Amino acid sequence: IKSGKVTMAELDDAARHVLNVKYDMGLFNDPYSHLGPKESDPVDTNAESRLHRKEAREVARESLVLLKNRLETLPLKKSATIAVVGPLADSKRDVMGSWSAAGVADQSVTVLTGIKNAVGENGKVLYAKGANVTSDKGIIDFLNQYEEAVKVDPRSPQEMIDEAVQTAKQSDVVVAVVGEAQGMAHEASSRTDITIPQSQRDLIAALKATGKPLVLVLMNGRPLALVKEDQQADAILETWFAGTEGGNAIADVLFGDYNPSGKLPMSFPRSVGQIPVYYSHLNTGRPYNADKPNKYTSRYFDEANGALYPFGYGLSYTTFTVSDVKLSAPTMKRDGKVTASVQVTNTGKREGATVVQMYLQDVTASMSRPVKQLKGFEKITLKPGETQTVSFPIDIEALKFWNQQMKYDAEPGKFNVFIGTDSARVKKGEFELL
Repeated sequence: IKSGKVTMAELDDAARHVLNVKYDMGLFNDPYSHLGPKESDPVDTNAESRLHRKEAREVARESLVLLKNRLETLPLKKSATIAVVGPLADSKRDVMGSWSAAGVADQSVTVLTGIKNAVGENGKVLYAKGANVTSDKGIIDFLNQYEEAVKVDPRSPQEMIDEAVQTAKQSDVVVAVVGEAQGMAHEASSRTDITIPQSQRDLIAALKATGKPLVLVLMNGRPLALVKEDQQADAILETWFAGTEGGNAIADVLFGDYNPSGKLPMSFPRSVGQIPVYYSHLNTGRPYNADKPNKYTSRYFDEANGALYPFGYGLSYTTFTVSDVKLSAPTMKRDGKVTASVQVTNTGKREGATVVQMYLQDVTASMSRPVKQLKGFEKITLKPGETQTVSFPIDIEALKFWNQQMKYDAEPGKFNVFIGTDSARVKKGEFELL
């Protein structure tokens, strides 16, 4: 400020942006709430109150992403005999995830408990751990460096798998809760291998061999390479680390009391060698075209190019169709607007929600531009057979980028518009900026 590089007004403006966000989030309502409840506090200010637990459950349900559901394996029937297996199935600590210091692990609901709560007296729930999170002693020692974060079952891997297999054989369906312990997706916890640890992969293979329908419930803090698991499982539910009410929220989705509508905030690679894989990558001089195979294009010869699960992806217990893109005009002036619209129809048998996403591509510019960029999205809920028009207004701000002169501006030319329910399955339109 003294040097004149920044004015006091500019500093105030920057601080105002931060304060506005804090105000909108209610952080000024009670600045001491993070210190925990006092004995004199009313019950509804306690983080363990029914109101807050209800909200935690709702937030967790919204975050769950259904990745696969072959032959409508899900939702499960509450009258069934269900085998719940896996090293994370009954872990109160792991369902909380990392950076949950203010949370109380003893108050969390595990997946096993959530399933038992949902089933009640209607069905039967069996349990076997099946495997340790990892059999790698070096990783276990690292995770347990300061405390016993990962509890190791002293039985041999084969003994644990045998127990899980016998449990599975007594059931109608198997729910395997697998993935990462909370300390594996944490500060200073990078991994060179993003597959599920081998001890759990062996368990999954053994469960698959029983012939029982297999549902994978994933706990993880990063994208995982799941090509093998995608082939083995009948259904896969991504739950991240769902928090205090995680077990109940996961059960809500597994049994269809809540129709999943979550979408992936990142792409899941097919293998570690495919990284980086992200939807908004720059184009290449030799782009791969599946309709016109050419050896000398940008592709892998041992794997597909695209992500296993792309950015924005997520299934529902119903189905949706998206119509062709309609544009309000073929051209747009710098001070004008173009509106891109689609009709979305629920073609399934139950009410459901989906997130309609709009992406833009600057086809030719003075600098390399991404193949697509998310520029708008809208979550809609439709009854069976219902159709809704979803429109996205596009103005000059949506087309701007930082050019070589470090100017934030848009350049005349052709723009592609992509609209769909994820970044890969889209309908295309185009217009020209004059």
